[in-house]
Amino acid sequence: MREYLRDIVKCVKCGRCRTVCPSQQVQGWESSGARGRMQMALGMAFGLEPSNSLITSILTCTTCQQCVTECPSGADPHQVTRAARRKLVELGHTAPHQVEMQDRIRNTGNSLGDRSSRTAWLTETQVPVDSGYVYFAGCLASYRYQSTATATYGILSKFGVGFLEDEQCCGSPLFRMGLDASDLIAHNSRQIEAAGAHTVIVGCAGCYSMLKEQYQGFDVLHLSEFLEEKLDELSAGRLDISVTYHDPCHLGRAYGIYDAPRKVIEEICTLVEMDASREKASCCGGGGGVRMGYPELSGSMAGELKENIPAGVDYVVTSCPLCFRNLSDTGVKMLDLADLVWMAIE
Repeated sequence: MREYLRDIVKCVKCGRCRTVCPSQQVQGWESSGARGRMQMALGMAFGLEPSNSLITSILTCTTCQQCVTECPSGADPHQVTRAARRKLVELGHTAPHQVEMQDRIRNTGNSLGDRSSRTAWLTETQVPVDSGYVYFAGCLASYRYQSTATATYGILSKFGVGFLEDEQCCGSPLFRMGLDASDLIAHNSRQIEAAGAHTVIVGCAGCYSMLKEQYQGFDVLHLSEFLEEKLDELSAGRLDISVTYHDPCHLGRAYGIYDAPRKVIEEICTLVEMDASREKASCCGGGGGVRMGYPELSGSMAGELKENIPAGVDYVVTSCPLCFRNLSDTGVKMLDLADLVWMAIE
């Protein structure tokens, strides 16, 4: 932890992160927000024995990075919290949901523990070979939102994009929880290399962030970036609906991808912005292992976000299946960006 002291001491305790931290807004405690976590990380750096409340605080961060964009001193509580999670695991403080996630992925290769075929969504009989581009579907699209995977690949295959026959979890759930994802990175990297791909296209914000940050040797594009480049070739019609767009944390704040999905949406239908969007967008509460480990807290965050949805829109569109899942649980009518495009093409 001491290698993160420079970031920790940058915190000037101004409290600006308190106004945006989704976990603290729900729970109210100083220890449940970024400023409190920075102080606990400081204690850990000097040998503080982790208490149950400290562990809970560190593990209830959604890794949304709202604290990072808000911090006037340039501190990075997101990186410090991730380091604190790794340190807790190193010290033997592994929570039940972390163990369960490890077991799921170790036994099945996916974060859901699903033993069915990962490519059951595939309907194409002819798969492009050596196109240089491959589609990385991700766990949720492969097993829970197969219509989205089918729509995504239906679009991409028109441009000669292939797919990975033995894809496994990208490792994001393990990495965000402070666990080791190196085996998954190695496996998927071999698959991408064997496919002869120079570019991987992903529809999941979490997969995008993981591949972009932790993988090497190829370019990574989010689906929205690819579609923006191909707008003139999509042959998409105009839909008589209005939607709002929810910016996923790992796509927006993490990598600044705000314009591409909006340009695609505006080509297809009417876009109505939320009051808080782009870098100010609220977190859905699903990331960082919070949905799995603390479902009530995660649901409360999703409920807070629901209040920001403009009245009268037909759908909320997003580019993250975890956001899709968490907001769907609150009763919101959701569409993945790929689903919207597919509707316009069909």
